[in-house]
Amino acid sequence: MQPLRYIAPIVSLAILTLVAALPWGLPSQYRFFLPLLPVVAIHYWSLRHGALIPEWCVFLAGLTLDILTHGPLGYWALIYLIAHVLAVISAPYASRGHAARLALFALALIGVTVTAWAVSSIYFLEPADWRPYAIGAAFSGFVALLLVPVLRVVDTKQGTRGNGRFVRGA
Repeated sequence: MQPLRYIAPIVSLAILTLVAALPWGLPSQYRFFLPLLPVVAIHYWSLRHGALIPEWCVFLAGLTLDILTHGPLGYWALIYLIAHVLAVISAPYASRGHAARLALFALALIGVTVTAWAVSSIYFLEPADWRPYAIGAAFSGFVALLLVPVLRVVDTKQGTRGNGRFVRGA
């Protein structure tokens, strides 16, 4: 069961990256939520087990999405690395409960979406339309409510050994 603990974050990120790259036939204004699906896995694994999802894996997922979707190289790699950094920075606040983790994800999703919009605007040298980004962020937040329980099932408990170490004192 221990190898699953190390494989699950990378496999889940790879699967969501491939799902994001598939041609689903959606209208262009609704397509932006697909690349935000790996952000859910990045945030989940980085927030709970930061050491299990390395930065190179996050970068490789973004670069893979850039290559598979014929986008500008490095765009999603940068966005995914920013999502990883936001999750690692907010990890100390995650122990305050489920509502705190939900709020941290919402803030990270907003930060990632605003950054993606800003980088896209800089790339095209004109302000990009913000509505597809806002719709994509809202829809990916809804999909995250369905995706996090699946990730939680795959997530194994830390320290589930038969014996314990008790320490006396404060």
